[in-house]
Amino acid sequence: MIPAFLLVLRDVILLRRGPQDMPHSPRLLVAVCAASLLLQLAIASVLGIPGDALGAGLIGLAFNLGVIFLLLNVRGVRERFVQAALALTSCAIVFAILSVPIVLAIGNKPPTAETMTGLQALLGMLALPVVVWKLIVDAHILRHSLNLPFAAGMLIALFWIVAELSLGAVLGGPTTAA
Repeated sequence: MIPAFLLVLRDVILLRRGPQDMPHSPRLLVAVCAASLLLQLAIASVLGIPGDALGAGLIGLAFNLGVIFLLLNVRGVRERFVQAALALTSCAIVFAILSVPIVLAIGNKPPTAETMTGLQALLGMLALPVVVWKLIVDAHILRHSLNLPFAAGMLIALFWIVAELSLGAVLGGPTTAA
């Protein structure tokens, strides 16, 4: 039997439901955040990413939870925090899991674009639909959480991804499970 939470998560990822359909469970949010950190540690270990994966993961998680809290607070809908954070973090875990086989197949990151092999370029192109899908799902969640048009949710999601990548670059590695 599949837990109801996983069915709602599936429907959010398929854009059939929104974050308002997620359970309002702070305990579940804590469990999902812990799972996100464990996934990041596992991915960093498997990929041999140097550095403090736990520290980077904690900073990334704090950043993401802080941003969603700030956005909800600005819009005057702070009471939606648990469901919005649960939807965003859970979806990030799913997309990270979907990305792992592609990242493993690509192997070590080439030092420059010129040294990238044809196979690495092809696999990178295969990852693009996953990234675009995640962006659309994030925009969908933000749209519903913040009472905004989809285009505004997409713009926020784009800026958010850029901010996450920038934070990851500053910290020397990935900062989220996404």
